[in-house]
Amino acid sequence: MVIDLDPPRGAGELAIGMPIEEAERVLRDIPGFVPPPVGEVRNKGFAHYDSELSISLDFDSRGVVRAIELFRPEGDVQVTFRGLSLFEEPADVVIARLAEMFRIEIEDEGLNVTAPDAFIGLWRSVTPEDSGGEEGRFFESVLIAAAGYGS
Repeated sequence: MVIDLDPPRGAGELAIGMPIEEAERVLRDIPGFVPPPVGEVRNKGFAHYDSELSISLDFDSRGVVRAIELFRPEGDVQVTFRGLSLFEEPADVVIARLAEMFRIEIEDEGLNVTAPDAFIGLWRSVTPEDSGGEEGRFFESVLIAAAGYGS
């Protein structure tokens, strides 16, 4: 399955600006959805899938989705932006390709990378230099948001 990001509009069938109740229906309809175990309460707008993909929605006080964050799957799911596989390509490749298309901002020595004009941000918990190995070679999450998000 491929989830194509189209910031600031949305990701796949999820749209920035849609009511959270509708967005939660879309989350449940994505193949591989794993319902929470009996007794577990998940935050509104959060879903997990058998591919290890997780999606978290941020919404405003009116219940309107204003950001979508996807966490790195381990298989069967590809998250793309303009033909670039954000979790399958090494972070250095993703950064270089984004820099060819947009102005980018790199913070925390490469842990946070944003393309503010594209309304997209990427995150990883460590860099390969910090981990001394493979950990940190790939981004762990991507967030797309409405204009003005976070300001």
